[in-house]
Amino acid sequence: MLRPAELMQKSPPSLISLAGGAPNPNLFPFKKATVDIGHGTPIEIGEDLMKRALQYSASAGIPELLSWLKDFQRTLHDPPTANYSPEQGQMEVCVTTGSQEGLCKVFEMLINPGDNILLDAPTYSGTLAALRPLGCNIINIPSDQYGIIPKALKEILSAWSPEDVKNCSNHPPKFLYTIPNGCNPTGNSLTAERKKEIYQLARKYDFLIIEDDPYYFLQFEKIMISQLLQQWGQKGFLEHIDRVVDFYRIQRDAMLTAADKWLKDLAEWYPPAAGMFLWIKIKGISDTQQLIMEKALKKEV
Repeated sequence: MLRPAELMQKSPPSLISLAGGAPNPNLFPFKKATVDIGHGTPIEIGEDLMKRALQYSASAGIPELLSWLKDFQRTLHDPPTANYSPEQGQMEVCVTTGSQEGLCKVFEMLINPGDNILLDAPTYSGTLAALRPLGCNIINIPSDQYGIIPKALKEILSAWSPEDVKNCSNHPPKFLYTIPNGCNPTGNSLTAERKKEIYQLARKYDFLIIEDDPYYFLQFEKIMISQLLQQWGQKGFLEHIDRVVDFYRIQRDAMLTAADKWLKDLAEWYPPAAGMFLWIKIKGISDTQQLIMEKALKKEV
């Protein structure tokens, strides 16, 4: 069944729709715009496109943008589900206002009060803020430079028997949440071997894996509106990503150089392979709250 917004997109402009409460686009205050692009020609948003941009659209996102993103996923990752039929669970894409909204939707859909969920620790503070009101039990999984430690995860999961998993008794974990690349705040990244081990544990204990992966393209070893992506194409998008990676690699290296110079005997850290974070552990201080809030702030750090 088509929703009113989807029906409008499939209808000719002359249609007078009485189906939904869409505002009259002639009353929109913004008529047209020109957006200058750092690497590319300016994007012209004419009156017709501006009306469409400001009007209600399908919940999943603008069709052209969804199509671009699906093609990009096929080119980059080639997930097997991309070729499934809808009845088999075909890959789908939904555009959200940042990962935080996407996570909130997923959490609210899956979690019931009292559920056990697994998180690599420490993790993104926004995730914790989204989870705590839902009444779930958060089980922290230790991690190191290479992400979640599979052995530690296996030990925690051993508290549930195969019968518990089969019968959904004693609240076996419902899902594992992880930031696999350039984790916020630790900067660690899961290795391919560890991913395989964790996946096997997920199959054995029948829990979902929720990957929050905003830093996939900020990996040092190697947005945008629909109009920009259409102009750039996949090649242009990846060229832009290369420029972003080069910029943050320089930032990371400068931070590591400063840490080596000033903190070498006072703290420990490891170079992040992805993301935007350097996790520094101060030797001999278990809680750095006072150090940061008093001394560091006075030094404007």
